[in-house]
Amino acid sequence: MAGKIVVENTLTPYIKHLKSLGYDVYTLYKNSNLENITSDEYKAIVVSGLDVLSTSGATHSNPPVPIIEASGHTPEEIHNIIT
Repeated sequence: MAGKIVVENTLTPYIKHLKSLGYDVYTLYKNSNLENITSDEYKAIVVSGLDVLSTSGATHSNPPVPIIEASGHTPEEIHNIIT
């Protein structure tokens, strides 16, 4: 398995691509479950835009993993960023 990734639920092509590469993909629903990401077991969080996090309690320690903005990137480019 390639690892665990969190991807915003609206990014279906990214979810499908990462799953096809062997990633265990968890879905982020409009930040409602962002507070559940409390460890570094995930390789990254992929969101449509960084403004998605503006209404949540995201801090430098929560979530404790890289946040990648999908806007302007193909699913393949996002995979390259993660690896």
